[in-house]
Amino acid sequence: MPASIKFIIWFLISYLLLQLGYTLYLNAYNPNIDPASLFTAKALTWFFTDASLREIAGEAKIQFLLQQIPIVNIKEACNGLSVAMSLLAFLIAYRGKWIDYVWVVPLSVFLLLVANIARLYALVRIKQHYPAYFPFFHEYLFPSLLYVMAFGIMVWWVRKVSPSA
Repeated sequence: MPASIKFIIWFLISYLLLQLGYTLYLNAYNPNIDPASLFTAKALTWFFTDASLREIAGEAKIQFLLQQIPIVNIKEACNGLSVAMSLLAFLIAYRGKWIDYVWVVPLSVFLLLVANIARLYALVRIKQHYPAYFPFFHEYLFPSLLYVMAFGIMVWWVRKVSPSA
């Protein structure tokens, strides 16, 4: 079987298993917010002196407030894990040495987490000062930047694993 077909099969299997696991994880907390999303929201409050969070009972989201004024809602799609799962599926499919996975996977997930919190910080500021631009940044530009970052990690991984690439 050609290496490209093996890669596609491993990627699809890995991605589907990660998605299944993530769905089961979210369902375990439904209808409340999951711990990863709650952690993301709490981490965002570290960058604001007047920030607080308000859980929305029976909904899987939490309100982020500044000076007790609701600014944005944070839910599971805001925690950056979907981007990390795509990256992890790629790393699994494009095989490397196990010793490299020990440090590359945690480092990559950490970098995506930091970038995601920076994205949320910027979104809060945009919502405060330029609310008309919020939908563009929220739905298009910032998610694209996270995926570009993940793609950069993928390119780096290919070059690390295959020095001739």
